[in-house]
Parts: sequence; C-alpha cells; structure tokens
Amino acid sequence: MIILNECEFGNVVELLNQEKVHSIFAYAVVEGIQKGKIYVDTNMNPKCCLIVCESGKYLVAGETINDDFNEFIQEYLLNRKNHRNYFDLYCSSTKWIVKLNKMLGNNAAKLSRELFVWDYSKLSSILKWSEIKENGNGFEVKKMNSTLFEKYIKEVDSSYKNLWGSSDNFLKNGFGFCVLKDNKFVSVCNTYYVRQGVAEIDIITMDEFRSKGFALLACSEFIKHCVKNDIKPVWDCDKDNENSKKLAIKLGFKIVETYEMYWWHKNRKFVEEYLNKFNYNTKKYEGEIYEVN
Repeated sequence: MIILNECEFGNVVELLNQEKVHSIFAYAVVEGIQKGKIYVDTNMNPKCCLIVCESGKYLVAGETINDDFNEFIQEYLLNRKNHRNYFDLYCSSTKWIVKLNKMLGNNAAKLSRELFVWDYSKLSSILKWSEIKENGNGFEVKKMNSTLFEKYIKEVDSSYKNLWGSSDNFLKNGFGFCVLKDNKFVSVCNTYYVRQGVAEIDIITMDEFRSKGFALLACSEFIKHCVKNDIKPVWDCDKDNENSKKLAIKLGFKIVETYEMYWWHKNRKFVEEYLNKFNYNTKKYEGEIYEVN
C-alpha cells in the first residue's frame, strides 16, 4: 500500500469531497493542521484511502472493491502495534460499514453518533448566555493561551498533547475559551479538530460545577469567536448522550446527520462501561485486537 508524502496529501481532497466526508479530523490531516498519515491505492487520483490522525481518529473512504486495499485495511486495524491506546474509525459510506462488519467482527464496538451544525439565527441566544459571565462571584472567562493550554494538558486532558503536538500549533490553528475560579478550570470549550473554516467543539465541565450554566458560557464565547471569524462550529456526540444533545440544542445546534462508526480501546472494561451507559448491546463485543509479529 502507498503512503503519501505530506506534499501529496492534497491528492485525496477530490475523493473526500466526492464522498461528502464530514470528518473534520481527516481534512485537518490533509491540510497539515494536525499530524497523521494517509494510505492510498495509488498516488494520483486515488480511489480509496485510509487517513490516520496521530490522535487516534481514522477514516476509510472511497471504493470498497479493491481486494488488496481491503486486505491492507484489515491487517492494519487488527494489528495492535499500529494503535496507541485506541482508535475511532469513521467511514465515508454505508458500504464501508458492511465491509468493516466483516473485517472487524466483534473486535470493535459499533457506535451511532449524531452530527450537529449551528443555526446562525440563534445568535441572540448566544449573546444572552454570555451575559452570565458578569455575575461577580469570582468566576472569569479567558481565551486559551499557551499557559492555560499546558495547564489543561497537565490537569484535565493529556490527549491534547498528541492531538495538537504543541501549544504553538494549537494557538496558530485552534482556539478555546475557559471559565476559571481561583485559577482552576470550571468549564473549557476547545477546538477538538479544526479545518479551514470549520471547528469541532470539545466541551468539558468539572463535576462540581455541572448544571450551573458554565458550559453554556464557555461554549457561547467559543461560538461568538466563530461568528466573528467566519468559522462554522459543529457538534458531534453519541446518539444517546442526552446531556450533550440538550446542551447542543440549547446553544442553537441542530442535527443534520446520524451515522455509524467503530471504536476499539485496549481497556475492554472502559468500552463496556461506555456501551452500558449509552444503551448498547455489550454481549457481542469482544475487543480482542491481537499483536501481529
């Protein structure tokens, strides 16, 4: 299988556009914003591809009838050495879902997710939510800077190190807003993945501050920044994650697509807990991806 050089990543853009791929991380890799690799059947005008973001997000797109490519995909996915701790595998079509069912069997969990886009007519609501930052109770809203980014990696989510590589890359290509109290994170809304003109939201609120409006505040600042800079904000979550969906709808997002994807994690118990939490059938999940020598 062919691995594209970074200067050749643009060769897959036409394929992604034809397949109407919505996975922002895939374009982020193609555009050189986030690190990754791209495997194709042929250098010029590829008919199928596997995009591997260094953070663990994968996309397979294009034709499903190339036996050599399909064999490569199966071997790649079933070789644990190719993955850090997990992978999220997205597909460009339902044909790939059928194909991957056979390739992966019960080794990966199949999830249903929903994609939301923001309704620009809801700007007045966003401005309203932003007003709560003036509550005088010691809370402050700040845009993420290099110090806050490093603090976030250390105290909240270490995966952002693999995701962005450095604070410089995050500040150059991404952005985020946080609510702080006594220099401690209350709620943080960051660009999870970003491509030119589009930003995927990643929101987290500390347990003791949930259901108090701080996620609304952080997300509102994020969305205002998007509007000001002509960036399209998107939201993506599990179809049964009611808390996330309620927050998205309250902010003015609307569902535009429901789709399926695959998830493997080396910690089988972690996956099973997630599947139980969001009402999936865990009986079929085995989660055994093997080392290949």
